[in-house]
Amino acid sequence: MWIYSTHHTSIYYKIMEQIRVRNYTTADYADICRLDAYLFEGMGGHVLFRHIEELFPGLFFVAEDARTHEIVGYILGGIHLDDPNTGKLIRIGVKSEFQRIEVGTELATILFAEMRKHGVKKVHLTVSETNAAALSFYRKNGFEIQKRVEKYFYPDIPRLVLEKNL
Repeated sequence: MWIYSTHHTSIYYKIMEQIRVRNYTTADYADICRLDAYLFEGMGGHVLFRHIEELFPGLFFVAEDARTHEIVGYILGGIHLDDPNTGKLIRIGVKSEFQRIEVGTELATILFAEMRKHGVKKVHLTVSETNAAALSFYRKNGFEIQKRVEKYFYPDIPRLVLEKNL
């Protein structure tokens, strides 16, 4: 469990004051690709970002340092075409030095608020069962494991499916 001391709390507020969450723009593409390549090497973010930009531009957010305008995190969401009450958290990434200070939680909060405006009632995502940090983050943010899918990604990569009611 993460416990904030008085010292950590003041750092937290100082850091959060310098972080701004805003909608993604096409001008962010190269910066997001570089960050994603560092965070998720070989997982095709450069292609994914263009698709999300076209399909769900209002569900794509970035966190940036308000002083330097450096992008330190992002979140991608979508809405199921066959079930408009269900959203999907597609990917979230935050630079390591900005993790555990609520940047990811702020990104998720803004994404979920926007999804609610579109009538989304629940959100789901998938995650590797070996990704303890991500599982902890998702559980802290209200997600519960629904099932394990044995062959989710090709060829035989299992994933956990998590869900959260909005």
